[in-house]
Amino acid sequence: MLVHADAEAIALVQRCEERGLAVPGDLSVVAYDDEVAGLFSPALTAVRPPRRSIGRAAVRLVADRLADPDRPAHRVVISPALRVRGSSAPPR
Repeated sequence: MLVHADAEAIALVQRCEERGLAVPGDLSVVAYDDEVAGLFSPALTAVRPPRRSIGRAAVRLVADRLADPDRPAHRVVISPALRVRGSSAPPR
């Protein structure tokens, strides 16, 4: 299960444990954000967005728009990283 963000993923794992579900085992959990995912037990597998790249692209796009308000829309592709940790495993 992919959960946004770390805090919600942590809460999900805790609820699973309360209900007797094993993470991983019965369910794999992947957080999106990777702010504190590695600090939890089990450490959460997480998708880590490249914050600096996102910030730089946002500033560049705003500056370009301010310089040319009629500028056409642009699509920017920025790929995240996957940090595989203890909350995910192959299916049984």
